[in-house]
Amino acid sequence: MTDSESSEILLEGTFGILPNNERLYHVALSKKGISYTECDSNGKSAGKSLLIAFKDVTGAKIQNHEDLINSGCAKCRTARVSSLSECYLTIYCYPRVPKTSGDSTRKAKKMTLVMGPCKEYDRNYKICQTWRNTILNLLRNVDLGKGDVETCSPPPQRKILVLINPHSGPGKAKQIFEKGVMKMLEEADISYKVVVTERAGHATELMKTINISEWYGVVIVSGDGLIYEAINGLMSRPDWDKAITLPVGAIPGGSGNAMSLNINYTAGEPLDVNQVLHSTFVLIKHRVIPMDLVLIQTPAQQLYSFLSVSFGIIADIDYESEKMRALGATRFTVYFLKRLVSLRKYKARVSFLPLTEYDPDARQQKRREQTFAKSRRFTILSHSSTSTNIGNGSVYENGTNGIYRSMSLPNNGRKERSLSMPTMKNVSESLQNEFRHRQEENDLAEVDEDAENVTFELEKAESYEKSKRLSSDQDGVMMMNGNHNHNEDAESDTSDSPFEETVSMVKNSGDPVPSPLLTPLDSPVPSDWITIEDEFVTACALYQPYLGPDNLTAPDSRLNDGLIHMFLIRGEVTKVALLNLFLSIDKGEHVKSPICEMVKVLAFRIEPLTETGNIMVDGEKVPFGPIQGQVLPGMAKVMGVQ
Repeated sequence: MTDSESSEILLEGTFGILPNNERLYHVALSKKGISYTECDSNGKSAGKSLLIAFKDVTGAKIQNHEDLINSGCAKCRTARVSSLSECYLTIYCYPRVPKTSGDSTRKAKKMTLVMGPCKEYDRNYKICQTWRNTILNLLRNVDLGKGDVETCSPPPQRKILVLINPHSGPGKAKQIFEKGVMKMLEEADISYKVVVTERAGHATELMKTINISEWYGVVIVSGDGLIYEAINGLMSRPDWDKAITLPVGAIPGGSGNAMSLNINYTAGEPLDVNQVLHSTFVLIKHRVIPMDLVLIQTPAQQLYSFLSVSFGIIADIDYESEKMRALGATRFTVYFLKRLVSLRKYKARVSFLPLTEYDPDARQQKRREQTFAKSRRFTILSHSSTSTNIGNGSVYENGTNGIYRSMSLPNNGRKERSLSMPTMKNVSESLQNEFRHRQEENDLAEVDEDAENVTFELEKAESYEKSKRLSSDQDGVMMMNGNHNHNEDAESDTSDSPFEETVSMVKNSGDPVPSPLLTPLDSPVPSDWITIEDEFVTACALYQPYLGPDNLTAPDSRLNDGLIHMFLIRGEVTKVALLNLFLSIDKGEHVKSPICEMVKVLAFRIEPLTETGNIMVDGEKVPFGPIQGQVLPGMAKVMGVQ
């Protein structure tokens, strides 16, 4: 949108503004926001023009005189009313205001326009309605022109399911919603239904059974445990591929609140003050954005994680501090000091598929990436022929792509295909037959539009071969894309050439979630993985920046970067060095410490070689033993701003 388009006046008029209704203002509405200028005695604009930017506006409501009296606003109740025929349009906004520390925070404000140019209330109401409908459509990014404003209808009301865990963290989640969230949702005209969870696993049960089509999204008022339950409930459904596209929002109501922290962090909102207000603001202003999940496998179960897998001191602190839940986030600091005094070290085997070539001497990720610039990349991209909103339908609905891409190269053209990819596991015999049939027709790249399919394109900056063939075994099938340009080969037959390989599979509704990067837990990891057998203080797989308040553990991570960030601290660390590292973790400066190893990976496996300990997935304890996972890029959807 150009500056001229955003500045075009869509509506304008001369109105009063409460509480001083005697002054008149020239009010103009554009795609940027609502500007107003005080008028002189002749009715002409005379003062400085002020702007309420739509980026700060959350909603607008029409009120009559009785509504004002009952609104609870002292200034509105005592405002001078010229006529009962007047109609009032209240605009709610949360602009950022500076703090004494130099930072900023959002503050609730509202402006009430007095629209009474006509003698009849109904005509004034219609003027109010036109302004409100236009504002609400602009807040939803509807492209309106000047000729549309008189006839536009209000956008459909969003209906969300709110899940509250009354026992999360300090036990104040229900109060947080009633005192800090409800009012803002009502200002934004968001319809909601509240369900207070009654037991562990209740959210999972609800997500397995709800009618997805009835809801715009689900909002969790709790800590991270209820989000974990909700996501695993959605992924446990037969229609998981559609269910997981239900947008999830987060309001902090627990101890860690990592999800809401990361959504606010991604949106550029303040994290150190009034997190409930800022989280609710983002929830109202959100766009539906993708979020990575990680498929987790243990010997007993398959899970879906949105935050982390932790082993060692971080898992010990998370689990063993549960007895101090009433302290809120302070419990983590108290228990860290306790565990530091009695430091435990764990023998383990940690394996992973690194993004770049792994150099054990390059502990810092930036140094590793500079030394080995070629990288793997595994992403999921929709190649649907129909254009749909990101919040509607699954990324798997019409097919997805995953790519290992050589990020250091100027071109990413499709060239050589490597044959070193792991094969698909758990592919049914019918799928294998389908693959062979399509290979015979040489029509892999043009899959029938009526069939749902998943395509994983993987590119490796290592050895590659020019032959194209179908490679299959008894466990699965791998299909190579046969498109090839011989002229490109002659020009680029060097180690610096970009290339892709394609693995394709046909997915019908109800098929299991694919995990092409993993082998069974009782089998060795693939040959291109790195394995470290050592003593560890901690080994964590992270896929969001914050693990909790003041805990910026993976500062390079993003909600949807398609990566897992391995955080390793070996056993040779001293207690003083460990204390200094954790003192710098609030700003993410710990990654500069020589005892901290951060490695970007696509898949991992942790195999404890001790008999006891804790392993946590998204803050939930799982049985102690081997665990592995691989990234599912952009699988889930969240209400956020990016």
